[in-house]
Amino acid sequence: MRRAVRRAANGGKERCERMRAAGVIAEFNPFHKGHAYLLEQARRTGADAVAVVMSGCFTQRGEPACMPPALRCAAALRAGADLVIELPLPWAMAAADTFAVGAVSLLSALGCVDRLVFGSETGDTGKLSDCVRMLGEADGSGAFADALASGCSFPRARQHAVRTLFPQADITPLSRPNDTLAIAYLQACAKLEAPFAPVAVRRIFAGHDAQGEPGGFASAARVRALLAAGRDDKALDCVPEAAALLYRRALEDGAAPYRAAYAERAVLARLRCLDAAAIARVPDVSEGLENRMLAAVRHAGGLEQLFAAVKSKRYTLARVRRAIWGAFLGLSRSHTAARPPYLRVVGLGPRGREILRCAGQAARLPIVTRHADIMGLGTFARHIYALECRATDLYGLFLPKVQPSGTLQRTELIRSQTLQSRSE
Repeated sequence: MRRAVRRAANGGKERCERMRAAGVIAEFNPFHKGHAYLLEQARRTGADAVAVVMSGCFTQRGEPACMPPALRCAAALRAGADLVIELPLPWAMAAADTFAVGAVSLLSALGCVDRLVFGSETGDTGKLSDCVRMLGEADGSGAFADALASGCSFPRARQHAVRTLFPQADITPLSRPNDTLAIAYLQACAKLEAPFAPVAVRRIFAGHDAQGEPGGFASAARVRALLAAGRDDKALDCVPEAAALLYRRALEDGAAPYRAAYAERAVLARLRCLDAAAIARVPDVSEGLENRMLAAVRHAGGLEQLFAAVKSKRYTLARVRRAIWGAFLGLSRSHTAARPPYLRVVGLGPRGREILRCAGQAARLPIVTRHADIMGLGTFARHIYALECRATDLYGLFLPKVQPSGTLQRTELIRSQTLQSRSE
């Protein structure tokens, strides 16, 4: 089908007029029934296709993903995703605002996404937009600075400032994990002038860290906990049938799940080899956190012990985990000073190919579908890709069956040849 392309008035940006795709930002850690519901709701907005930006081997909360990205991508394609693009490591394992800017920038760069669909405890775009407005006034205020000076973490300082400036306002969304990310997405859309219509999908299943019930809409945290405990059958009850078939095969082959026990000594060894200056360059490290990390790693006997020793009122557990894993992986604040430099496609279905045909005219970033595509890009893009390759190689050591180096470079594009049922 021929696609018409027009040049938008905003900054000379091109958009494909006839392809109207819904964008979804996700980790699918792992893909479960709640994610299938989100994709179904994205389709019901009337979109021609659903494009997903997904984290890779490491996640926003500072943890290795419980299953490899190729496996999670395949599960998403079977449940209704049409195109899956991987969010590069420095943005995937970052604070909410950086994570959101990276993901929104990729969806915007496709040139054919006109709506952003996301899960939310509140499910009310108006309330989330109100929070964005209030945060705009609270950030940098005296109340915010005072809260930080008293030792509060960044999220709690923000909540305190908003509560001080808007005592009658409902600020519940600021304390809910999915609402917090949704707010970050809206802020990123405003910052990048991304012309997306926001669509909040209310979570009708267990909360982010809730246990839920096997066979129901259990949270990703619940599924991960079941997998970590070796209760594979109960975990697979919580995911769509098509995903369960993929996961079961991977579990039997030793290709999943991530095992913290296989990672602990590697992480401790790497951190014990670093000095304060090297750790200070890591994202999420500031105000002397590097010294706290170095002191803790000298005595910690495992990752949980290390996290507990570094965590404080000032430093949230998620921030501490990102800092520790970022140091292990060699991340630097300089990596996220710019935006993701390419659109790396992990998987696609027939409608995904339509998106790429449209994006071939309208995309504002190079589209990467194979290792060789990277070689023709600039220095920064090649450096980011090299970071991803190294992270994938290290991640492969943390699975039940050790994976060889070069996994990312050899990974083929995942293709869904037939349209899958959108219902589970």
